[in-house]
Amino acid sequence: MEETIILSSVAEGIIASLGSLPVKEIVQRWGAEGELEKLKDTVSTIKAVLRDAEEQQDGNPEVRAWLERLKNPMYDVDDLLDDVSSENLLGEMTSTRDKMKKKEWNVFSKSNQVLQHPSHIGHRIKGVRETLDAIAADRKFPIGGHHAKIGIENKKRGDTYSFVLEEDVIGREEDKNAVIALLLDSNVGENVSILPIVGIGGLGKTALAQLVFNDQKVKEHFELKVWVCVSDMFDVKILVENIIKSATRNKQEDVGMDALTQSLKNLIDRKKFLLVLDDVWNEDREKWSRFKSLLMGGARDSRVLLTTRSKMVAKITKSIEPYLLKGLGKQDSWSLFKKIAFEEGKEPENTRIAAIGREIVAKCVGVPLAIRTIGGLLYFKNPETELLSFMTIELSRIPQNENDIIPTLKLSYDKLPLHLKQCFAYCSLFPKDYEFKKSTLIYLWMAQGFISVSNQHQELEDIGHDYFMHLLWRSFFQEATVDEFGDVIGCKMHDLMHDLATSVAGSLITNLNSIDFIDEKTRHVSIDSFSVVTTLLSMSTRIRTLLFLHEGRGMTESTCDAIFSSFQLLRALNINASELEPSSISKLKHLRYLDLSRSTMVKLPYSITSLQNLQTLRLSFCRYLEELPSDIKKLVNLRHLEIDGCDYLRYMPRGFGELTNLRTLSKFVFPSDLVSKDCGDLSELNKLNNLRGKLVIKIGRHGKDVALQCKAANLKEKKHLHALYLSWNYKSNGSDAITEDVLVEELEGFQPHPNLKSLNIWNYRGGIFPSWLLSLMNLVRLSLSCCEKLQYLPPLSELPSLKSVYLEDLLALEYILNSGDSNESVEMNAETLVMDLDLLLSFPRLSTLCIVDCPMLTSMPTFPSVEEYLELSNVSLKPLQQTMMMNKEVKAQRSTPTAIASSSTLVASPTPLSKLKQLKLHRIGDLESLPEKSLWNLTSLEYLSIGHCDALDVSNDEDGYAMARLEEPRLS
Repeated sequence: MEETIILSSVAEGIIASLGSLPVKEIVQRWGAEGELEKLKDTVSTIKAVLRDAEEQQDGNPEVRAWLERLKNPMYDVDDLLDDVSSENLLGEMTSTRDKMKKKEWNVFSKSNQVLQHPSHIGHRIKGVRETLDAIAADRKFPIGGHHAKIGIENKKRGDTYSFVLEEDVIGREEDKNAVIALLLDSNVGENVSILPIVGIGGLGKTALAQLVFNDQKVKEHFELKVWVCVSDMFDVKILVENIIKSATRNKQEDVGMDALTQSLKNLIDRKKFLLVLDDVWNEDREKWSRFKSLLMGGARDSRVLLTTRSKMVAKITKSIEPYLLKGLGKQDSWSLFKKIAFEEGKEPENTRIAAIGREIVAKCVGVPLAIRTIGGLLYFKNPETELLSFMTIELSRIPQNENDIIPTLKLSYDKLPLHLKQCFAYCSLFPKDYEFKKSTLIYLWMAQGFISVSNQHQELEDIGHDYFMHLLWRSFFQEATVDEFGDVIGCKMHDLMHDLATSVAGSLITNLNSIDFIDEKTRHVSIDSFSVVTTLLSMSTRIRTLLFLHEGRGMTESTCDAIFSSFQLLRALNINASELEPSSISKLKHLRYLDLSRSTMVKLPYSITSLQNLQTLRLSFCRYLEELPSDIKKLVNLRHLEIDGCDYLRYMPRGFGELTNLRTLSKFVFPSDLVSKDCGDLSELNKLNNLRGKLVIKIGRHGKDVALQCKAANLKEKKHLHALYLSWNYKSNGSDAITEDVLVEELEGFQPHPNLKSLNIWNYRGGIFPSWLLSLMNLVRLSLSCCEKLQYLPPLSELPSLKSVYLEDLLALEYILNSGDSNESVEMNAETLVMDLDLLLSFPRLSTLCIVDCPMLTSMPTFPSVEEYLELSNVSLKPLQQTMMMNKEVKAQRSTPTAIASSSTLVASPTPLSKLKQLKLHRIGDLESLPEKSLWNLTSLEYLSIGHCDALDVSNDEDGYAMARLEEPRLS
C-alpha cells in the first residue's frame, strides 16, 4: 500500500500567506510584487486540480508520480513564505522607537540566513515558481468529473448477501440475542424504527446481521424481510430498485422515481417488515431523510437494521440506540483461530506452538476478519518451524491482497475527506496502544496547518475538535475517555488502524526507532531514544515535526544545539523532561508547538520570546520553574500556555494581558509580595476573554486594592471557562490584619460566567459565601476546602446540574440552607421536617457527596438521590439520619387527609439512597448504632466502610445479614 500524498492543505496555506499583509509589505519593499503575483497564479492553478489528483492517485500511477514531483517544491514555497512572514513579524517586535530601524532590521540582519539581501527574495520566489510552472506544464492526464472516483471504484467492496452458516460464526450468540431483543421490542415509539450496528471493519457486523436475519423468531415475527447491500453508493433511486428486486426476485424496468415509489408502497404498505441495509456510508442527513420517508407506510413494529463503520451514520439514522459491536473475547478468538489455522481445527499438542498461536491471536485484538486472514496464511505454514518467525517478522508485513484486514480498513480511510486523511496519517507518529490526548492531537494538527477556518468566527480548536470526533465516530479511534463533564478528552487507536495509518503515511511520517534510515522526503519524525538522533541529523534537514516520546534526560547541550541548527523548519518539537535550558531555540522561527513539560529548568531562556509563530507552549510539571520571560507578551500568536504543576512559579510578568489570543492558561499566580518589578497583577486577566478549559488562580496578597483587581480580572465575561480553581495564601505575619469584609469582597469580585461547570475554592477565610454561587446553573462539581471561617452555605440544592459536592475542613460550617430558608440556622429534625416537592427533588442529579472534617455541620438539604459515593467523616450523623427518614415522613404525611388530597402534586418517592453503591462512615462521634433497618433500604450498596466510630456497637445490630451480602464490608 502506497503513501497517500496530500498537498491541497499546503496549497491553501501558501495562498493564505501570499495574501497576508506581512508578506505583501516586505515583498513590496523589496520590489518583488511581480514575482509574488506570478507565484500566486501558479499555485492557484495547481490548487484547482490538486483535490482531484489526490483522489485519483491510488488508481493512477501517472497522477501519483506528478504529485510526488510536486511535494518538495510545494513545501519549499511554504517554508519560504513562512520565513518572510516570521522575519517581518520579528522585526516589528524588535523596536517600537525607530520605525525606519524596525523596517530595515529583518532585511540586513546577519542572523537571517535566508533573506540577507533585498533582491534575494525575488530570486527565491522566481526559482520556486519556475519549478512549479514546469511541473504543472508536465501534467498529461485529465482532471475533473467522474475521474476523481477512480481510486475508490477500483476497490469497491463485493456485494453481501443474507445467508450465512451459523456454525461459521463464532462468539456472536450473545450479540445475536441482544440485537433480536431490540428488534422485537414493541415499546419503540415509531412505526418504522432504525437500529444501527456499529463497529470497525472486520468485526463481523455483516455476519451478525445475517444471523439475525435468518433466525427463526425473526422469520416468524416479520411478514416481509429484505436484504440490501448499500456500500458506497447511497442513491435513493438505486436503493428503492434494489429493495424491490430483493423482495420480489424481479429486476425493475428502467422507470421513473414516481413509479418506483408506488411499487415500494405497494410492497410494504401495512406490512410488518425487516429491512437490512448492509455497509452504509452515507452521512448526508438530507439524503437519509428522503429515503426514510419512503418506508413510513410499513405496519407498526417494522424495523430497519443497518450495519456501518461510522458512528456518524448511526447518529443521523438511529431511532433505537446503536448496538456497538465489540471484538471477540480471548477464548472465542482462539477458537476461531484454531478452526482456520490448524489441521481439522484442533489445538496443537505442542504447548509452545499453542502459546505462540495465542500471542498471534492477541495481536488481532478480537477482530474476526484479522483472525481469519492471519489464520488462513498460517494454515500453509509449518507450525513447528515457521510460526515463531511469522509472529516476530512477518506479521507486520502481511501481503496486501483483497482478503487482508488492512485493505478492508482502508475502505473506511478511502471514504474520509482529505483533511481527515492527513490528520489520521499523522497519528502514526505515536506508538501502538498510545493513549492520545485530544488536545495534543489538535495542537499538533494546528501547528502543521492541517486545520483551516472558513470564516473569522470559527476557532481552530473547535474545528480540530470536530476533526477528532469525526475520526472517533468513524471508528478510526476507539476506547474514548471522558472527563467528569462527559466531554471526550482522549482515545486509543486500534493496532490495525495504526498499521493502516503507517501504510498511508508512507515515508512522509516516520518513527525512527523502527527503521535504519530516513527518506529525504520525510517531514515528521518521532524518536524513542537519543541514540538515533545522530542518524537523523545526517539524513534529513526538512523535518517539520520532531517528537521525543520518552524523557529527554541525558540529552547533551551540543546535541540540542545541533537539533536547533539542523532542523530550522520545525513546526512542532517535543523535548520533555530535559535537564537543559534550550537557549539556542530562537533559531526555530517556524515553530508553532513546543513541549518542554517536566523539564528541570529554573527559568525559560529569554530567546524563546523570538518564536513569533508559537501557538502552543507546554511547561506542565516543570516543578523548578520560577518565572516566565518578562517579554513573553511578544508571543503574539500564543494560544495555549500550560503551566499546571509549576509549583515554584512566583508571578506572572507585567504585560501578560496583551496575549489576547490565549485560549488556554492553566494557572495565574498573584504573589504575596512584589517579587519583581516585572510582576503583573490580577487585572492582566481582564482582556483574556477567550480562555477556555481550566484556570487556577493563586492569590497571595490581600486588601481593598486586591479586591478591585479581583473584579478587574473580569471572570464573568469568560464564557468558555469550564473549571475555576481559586486558592488563597496568607503571609504568616500579616494574615490577622486582613478584615473579613475584604476577603468577602475579593471572592465577590471573582464572579464567574454562568457557563462554569466546576468550582474549587481552597483556604478562603471569609465567613460567608457570595450570592453569585446560585447563578451557576450549569455547575456540575463544587469543592470547598480549608475554608475555616465559613459558617453557612446558600441552598446548594438549587443548583440543578450539580453531580459532585466535596466539603472538607470547613471547621465552622454549621448548616447549608434549604431552598426558601433565610440566612438563619435551621435545626432540622423529625418534628420540623416538611416534605414538600422541592425537598423530594433535592439534589436531583447528585452522584457523589463527600463531607470530611465539618464537625459543626448538623443541618443541610437531604440527598436521597446520591448514586455512586457517599462519604461522611468527622461530621454529625444528623444529615444522614434526616435523609434516611424521608421515606417515613412522606408516608406519614400521605396518610393525612391534606396529603391525600394533594397527592397528585407529589412525585413518587423512591427509598432514599436506594441507588447508592458506596458508603463510607468514619469518625462519626454520634453513631451509636446503625439506623433501624437502614441497610435493608440500600439495595444497590456494594461497598461499606465504617471506621473509628468509637460509640458504635454492632454486636446485636439487625443489619448484620444485610452487611453480609456486600462485596466489601469493612468495620474498624
